[in-house]
Amino acid sequence: MAHAYIIQIAGRTAGIVARDHAGQAFHFFASQQLFQPLEGVAFAGPHFAERAAREIQKRGFFSLTGEADPSGAAEQTDRNRSAARGF
Repeated sequence: MAHAYIIQIAGRTAGIVARDHAGQAFHFFASQQLFQPLEGVAFAGPHFAERAAREIQKRGFFSLTGEADPSGAAEQTDRNRSAARGF
């Protein structure tokens, strides 16, 4: 099983997700400013990260609906909470 995946949206590299040491979650690392709100967010799988990046590409923001980390294994950073506030 791979430990890191590149997330591309509309031919642009949004970032990568890398599995944490415990194997519980994939953490997003943005490669472009547009996707910075996802920086450090934990996802249960790469497809959830891709879905969030697609939402940012389409709407300019993403919402944390429990989809990012359905297991509750990882916490959001303060910056991610601030970025998601009001969405």
